[in-house]
Amino acid sequence: MIRITDIQTLGTEYSVTDQNGNIIRTIQVISHTDILDAAFGFYDEKNHGSYTQYLQDSIAVLFGFEESDPYKIYWYATHEEEIVLADIIEYAIKNDYDKVILEHLEELE
Repeated sequence: MIRITDIQTLGTEYSVTDQNGNIIRTIQVISHTDILDAAFGFYDEKNHGSYTQYLQDSIAVLFGFEESDPYKIYWYATHEEEIVLADIIEYAIKNDYDKVILEHLEELE
């Protein structure tokens, strides 16, 4: 059975507050693996056929795109093992993003 996933439910929402505890902004942080798990996993030609077909099939099992402004999504890719999420969220808020996608890149040899 294929599950259909609302992308708005992926990841974790973080509320950023001022010194008085008032919510300034809420940021949705999603790991790229959350997106892949909701779709069809990592691309594999043997299992998915063409890359175009893989993308079409993945998009077909996700919805909620119309709720997101693509210009307000910050895609943060790094090969560092440790990240400081507070710094990434601060950058996102200062630059008017409302979603962050975190991607861990494998080291190339």
